[in-house]
Amino acid sequence: MKRLSRNDLEAIGERVIRAYMKLPEVKGQPVYRIYPEILVKSLLGLQIDYQHLSIDGTILGLTSFESIGVELPGNEETGEVYFLDGKTILIESDLRDDVEQTGRRNFTITHEASHQVLKMLFPSDYGVKPHEEPIHFCKANTMRKKPISDWEEWQSNALSSAMLLPRHLVEQAMGLFGVQGKIRILNKIFAREEYDRFVGMTELLGCSKTALAIRMKQFGFIGEDYLDNPYRMLDVEVDKEWRR
Repeated sequence: MKRLSRNDLEAIGERVIRAYMKLPEVKGQPVYRIYPEILVKSLLGLQIDYQHLSIDGTILGLTSFESIGVELPGNEETGEVYFLDGKTILIESDLRDDVEQTGRRNFTITHEASHQVLKMLFPSDYGVKPHEEPIHFCKANTMRKKPISDWEEWQSNALSSAMLLPRHLVEQAMGLFGVQGKIRILNKIFAREEYDRFVGMTELLGCSKTALAIRMKQFGFIGEDYLDNPYRMLDVEVDKEWRR
């Protein structure tokens, strides 16, 4: 499998977004966010379908470069199989039906699209070895998993971020919501005003809070991040006081 650096993936993402901006649906229009459905269908020539992919909700999306049958929950008794044609992205239908999951849905779509983009660019490096998995899954809670154990999934996550949240749109959103330079402290309890601006940015950009926080930290646009636990800030301050 070909290993690409983050800089390589950022460059690929920039190429994809430049092409996206030239699409008839986009060209000449004010652009505040990337719409994955347009990117996938109009630019990449792929299709999106929504199905229940797992009983416990751990599988958010999947795709394959080749025609292959997939067993989906609820079809065990009938033996019915869903056939992927190599140009379809399957997304968990709960992500489509719940408006609160818009950000997660968008990232999942671009994640699966990233697998397809990398296959298009490097056809001899992806999905050509007998032992490689023919199906690529996007699973819940994998964005921050360290150390990196699956470089193919890491690359798809990195490229997905580059496509869904290109730097110029993040900077534009910061300007529209009055974020000057950077968010000093991302904390919904102790820095509510900055946090509300951040949430407004996620709604404009169509992404999750986690995805935007990771992206902004990559750009150096966030100082201290307490998104996962705002009260962790108290633990840090107590620890600093104790060390004096």
